[in-house]
Amino acid sequence: MVVLGYSPWSERARWALDHHGLRYELVRHEPFIGERKLRRLVGNKSKRPTVPVLITPEGLLTESWDIVAYADRLGSRPKLIPAAHGAAIREITALSNEAMASGRALVVSAMLASNAALDDALPPFVPRWLRPLFRPLSRYGTAWFGRKYDVDLKDTETPRRVVRGVLEQFRARLSGRPYVLDSFSYADIVVCSVLQGIRPPQTDHVRLRPGTRAAFTQAELAAEFEDLLTWRDALYRTDRPARVT
Repeated sequence: MVVLGYSPWSERARWALDHHGLRYELVRHEPFIGERKLRRLVGNKSKRPTVPVLITPEGLLTESWDIVAYADRLGSRPKLIPAAHGAAIREITALSNEAMASGRALVVSAMLASNAALDDALPPFVPRWLRPLFRPLSRYGTAWFGRKYDVDLKDTETPRRVVRGVLEQFRARLSGRPYVLDSFSYADIVVCSVLQGIRPPQTDHVRLRPGTRAAFTQAELAAEFEDLLTWRDALYRTDRPARVT
C-alpha cells in the first residue's frame, strides 16, 4: 500500500487493514518529488493522484472507503462498515472529509511558517545538517502541495470555523459514549482522522517529527475539544491493533 506518512487518510486505511489482521507492504510516497511516480501508478490523467493506494489482485484501490470495504470482505473480525449502519457511516465520513479538507489549509499554512516543519518535509536521505540549505525547495514543494488541493492560504478563519462546526457535531453524537455507533466501526476511525489535524496522537501508528507534529497541532481547537482528544487517545489504546508483519 502506498501511503503518505503523516496523512490521516493513509492512517484510516492502515487502521482498517490492521483491524482485520491483514498483511501488507508499506511504500512511502514523497509529495512533489514522487508525484510523477504516483501518477504513473494510478494511471488516471484526468484527476490529481492521491494516497493511499492499495494494490490488490483485483486492481488498484484509491479511496479509503474502498480499502476499508475490501478489508471487511477479506477479514474475519467485526466489519467496520456493517450494512445496518452503512448510511450513517457514509454521513459521518462525509463530515470528516469536509473538516479534513478545511484542516489541510491550517496545516499547510503552519508548515510554511515553520522552518522545523519545512526541514521535516524533506526526504529522509537529506542529512539533518544540510536541510536548512534546502528550505527554499521544501517551501516550494509545500506550497505546491497546497495548490494541488486548491488550498486558500490567505484564509485560515473559514477552515477553522468549518472544523469547529464538524467537531461539535461529533461531540454531540458521542455524548460520552465509547463509540460513535453501537460498537467500534469506521465511524470512529474517521472521527480520529479529523482529530489528527487538531493534535496528533502520541503513538507509533502516527510517527511525526517534532516540527511536523507542531504544524498539525491547533492549540485553540485542541483546548476546546480536549474531551474528544481524550476519547481518541483511549480508542487508540483499546481498538488500534499493531500491523501484522
